[in-house]
Amino acid sequence: MTRTTEALEPMSSSKTHTPCRAKILGQWEEDRRAWRIQHPATARLAEGLPIEQALGEVKTATTDGARLLVNTDWSAGLDTTTRRFVQAHLVWHAAAGDYRPIQQHDEHRWHLACDHAVNAQLLLLGFPLADDAILFPACIARSVFEVYAWLADHPWPEAEYSLDRLAGQIDLSPSADKVKYLDHAWRQRIHNVVRDYLGTSCLPNAVAAWLLTRR
Repeated sequence: MTRTTEALEPMSSSKTHTPCRAKILGQWEEDRRAWRIQHPATARLAEGLPIEQALGEVKTATTDGARLLVNTDWSAGLDTTTRRFVQAHLVWHAAAGDYRPIQQHDEHRWHLACDHAVNAQLLLLGFPLADDAILFPACIARSVFEVYAWLADHPWPEAEYSLDRLAGQIDLSPSADKVKYLDHAWRQRIHNVVRDYLGTSCLPNAVAAWLLTRR
C-alpha cells in the first residue's frame, strides 16, 4: 500500500503537505498501471515494490529492494517522461540487486556502472530514457564490473550525475539477513517473469539473460 489513501483522510495541521504528496505518489502509481499494457514484464517486477515518501537523506529517489522511496518535492519538478524513466530505472535496480551494500572502493563510479547497466536494458525494452540518463555507448555489451573498471580511466567521473541514489550511498542498504531474504524473493520473482515473458517484445532474450546473470 502507498500513502495515496491519505488524501481521503481529514486534513490536520500535521498533514498540511499530505494532499500534494498523495497526488505525486499517485502519479507514480498511475505510471505503473500504464506499464501493464506497455511494459508488462516491468509491471510484474514492480508489483512487490510499494512506493513511499522518502525522508532524511533521500533527496531524489532510491530503492532498498523492498520499496521505492521518492522525495515528492523533487518529483514534483519532473516531467512525465523523466518520472516514468526514474521509476523504471529504480525497479530494474532492485531486480539487479543494486540495493546490496556497495563493496567497491569508489561508490560514485560503482553507481555510474550500475546506472549504465540498468539503462542499457531499459533501452532494449523500449523505455524512453531521460535526456541526462547515464549511458556509455562504448560499454553497451559490457558487464557492470567491466564498466566499473572502464570508468577508472574516465577523465572526470564527477561530471556524470545520476538522478537517483543507490541505497548503499545513503546508509539504506538492508541488513545481511534482509539482503538474503530479498535476494531469495527477487530470484523467485525474476524466474516467474522470465518464464512468462521470455522471447516476447517486453522481455527480449538478451535482457532476460542479463537479469538471470545478475542473480
